[in-house]
Amino acid sequence: MKITILNENTVYRQGLFAEHGLSVLIEENDRRFLMDTGQSDVFLKNAETLGVDLTKLDGIILSHGHYDHCGGMEYLDGSRGMPPVYIQKSAFEKKYSGMEEDKRFIGIPDSHADWMAHVRYTKDLEEIAPGFWLIGKIPYRTDFEKRPAGFWIRDKKDGGLCWRADEMEDEQILAVSTKKGLCLFMGCSHRGVVNCILRAEEALPDIPVYSVFAGMHLGRAGEKQITGTIESLQKMNIPVLMPVHCTGKRAAGMMAAAFGDSCILPETGQVLEF
Repeated sequence: MKITILNENTVYRQGLFAEHGLSVLIEENDRRFLMDTGQSDVFLKNAETLGVDLTKLDGIILSHGHYDHCGGMEYLDGSRGMPPVYIQKSAFEKKYSGMEEDKRFIGIPDSHADWMAHVRYTKDLEEIAPGFWLIGKIPYRTDFEKRPAGFWIRDKKDGGLCWRADEMEDEQILAVSTKKGLCLFMGCSHRGVVNCILRAEEALPDIPVYSVFAGMHLGRAGEKQITGTIESLQKMNIPVLMPVHCTGKRAAGMMAAAFGDSCILPETGQVLEF
């Protein structure tokens, strides 16, 4: 397996760019899937600098419907030659974040019409290519991972508009079956990275988890959630952990200290091979 990070929150290599968002190219068994596109054309600029060809893809996977994972789609040519775009239907709901009256739109930009013809709505468990699985419907199982506060969906109701809490039902996990086990990829793990791993283990029980590449949404998490996450991951004994994007510096640093060489802190432009 080869993982090329086209965008992540951090970058230390000359000539590359980074932004708050995520975009990664995943290659295994002659299959090439792009997961997420960041919030702008940064992933395309970095791909050109790195000499990465994005014209020959088996598909584009969008982990959920937030701007920092889907915003770059508008910079792709959706008129022709675009591969299938795998996404949960609920990802197109009008998503906002904030509290009280201070809410801002964080959903998929309205310019998505150009690539809608290539969309394939995914199921709760679907094999999109041999050994490539998309897994949705992530339940809450742990006592320390709760629905993140401050995320909303704006709905039309009775001729007007109303707000409801975003339960992140659109979030999906990519699980790739390799000789060493399952390699899991998650955009933000809003429902909790441990809950996500447990869901993957439930969906594909005969294959052990080898690696986890994930935005873990711990940047603003409290001590209980960060500690609970680390302790649960230690019990799972996963050989390779790769916290990225929204994991947060503090939580990522704590994981690096707890897991040593088993924990990799990826950055934009890095190429990882297993």
